[in-house]
Amino acid sequence: MRINGRKAGTKGAIAAMLLVGMALCANLAIGQPPAKSSDDQQVPNRDRYLLLDARVIERVEHAKLTVGAVRKDEHNPLFKEDKPWEPYISNLYGYVIYDEQDRLYKCWYNGFIESKMETETPREKRAWVTWSESPRAAGVCYAVSKDGVHWEKPELGIIDFQGSKKNNIVLRADHGFGMMKDPHETDPQKRYKAILPRPSRKGHSSVWFSPDGLHWGEERRIAPIDDGDTYNCVFWDPTLSKYVLFTRHWGGAKTSGRYGRRLGYRQVSRSESPDFVNWTPAEVVFKAPNPEQQQIHDMIVFRHAGVYVGLVGLWDMVADREHVELAWSPDSITWKWIEPGKALIPNSRHIGDYDWGCIFAIPPIFKKDEILLYYGSNDNRFFGWRDTFLSLAHLRPDGFAGYEDFPGGTDITAAITTTPVVAVTDSLCLSADVALSGYVKVVLIDEDNRKLAESELIPKSVTDASVQWKDGFSLADRVGKKIQLRFELRDAKLYSFSFDD
Repeated sequence: MRINGRKAGTKGAIAAMLLVGMALCANLAIGQPPAKSSDDQQVPNRDRYLLLDARVIERVEHAKLTVGAVRKDEHNPLFKEDKPWEPYISNLYGYVIYDEQDRLYKCWYNGFIESKMETETPREKRAWVTWSESPRAAGVCYAVSKDGVHWEKPELGIIDFQGSKKNNIVLRADHGFGMMKDPHETDPQKRYKAILPRPSRKGHSSVWFSPDGLHWGEERRIAPIDDGDTYNCVFWDPTLSKYVLFTRHWGGAKTSGRYGRRLGYRQVSRSESPDFVNWTPAEVVFKAPNPEQQQIHDMIVFRHAGVYVGLVGLWDMVADREHVELAWSPDSITWKWIEPGKALIPNSRHIGDYDWGCIFAIPPIFKKDEILLYYGSNDNRFFGWRDTFLSLAHLRPDGFAGYEDFPGGTDITAAITTTPVVAVTDSLCLSADVALSGYVKVVLIDEDNRKLAESELIPKSVTDASVQWKDGFSLADRVGKKIQLRFELRDAKLYSFSFDD
């Protein structure tokens, strides 16, 4: 073997091979063909594909997958802990929906309706008092909004607090209460469901049912599931015809962090149920790679465009703050990080801002022209005096992550080639952000990478924009058949493609 024109010995050849291997690994890291693993699954036919789904990507040239950019609402924070029964909301653990029938945004949020430390220490004295966890009792509160920005906390007259029902409390329950509105449910008395997993050392887990999300039935005790002292994300998965729960598991090596060293570190576990009462044993499905420094405190999971998306709440044990990163899964069991270290919802850089300390994600609301990412936020570190707020970030449709060409003024065109997918209609649409000097182009190719058709340039940012083909080409005769696409990018970021009805 020759290196720079000279014959290399055995050691030199081995070194050269190692260098070549390192270079190949580097190319993969910056966007060459995604590595295929044994747990990769064949992508099912559907009408919308997110580019973050590695199963649909065959080759990437001069591009990388990056998380999307959110825009924080100018009205933030939207509301804060300001009632006598809200001495310390803590992590908020919210659930927000838009009720089409009532034309209202509705928010349920966890909080401590009693907390000795916060109640007995006036704010003006807190700088001289070291914060610690104190005796406290939790509850679930309710707020409404006509526009999703300006919120009210109505007097519901349901739960007694210090001799009065003039409050917005809907239930007394431990912190971490997770809930959902269930469109799958046929019994109107169980339209809303809630769950609080507990480990075997506490004897049981609990579920509740409600017709309106306000008036809850009696707590029903069920078998223990897992530790559950976190945001408990639960939803109906139509692909499995089951309810799926993501909660917390304590395990692994004991940590040297400030909290939890006796229990190990925080992991994400998963359980499923056909009826919301009988749950499978929880199994760990996601761990942080460096639990001595960062642990997954909570994870919001939802299904969108054929994949499962995870909003990963990472607690930084060194900085004692929490931020939100992005992950995806083909099956809700095998999870893969997207751009590790990059926050989807970034914390403020300014100490004392409403979301400088901690951010706790909430399941998103999908609107026609945007995605609403509500989140709980704190103005200080995790273990310390902190005020809690409801906040909002906006994200473009399908904008969780996308491929963009490398920055730096290069004149090299990036390209993303898909695996073969079935054209379910003859109308191909794209969602992309495009700079003034950029464009996206689509090329239809055959199995030998030969061009069969080429689109007109898309020179501006678009959402579900129809691709216009050159020379009168149409996908009509390929409907129901597999096609392969190559997207060419210049100063652009591509998020998804779809087949419009």
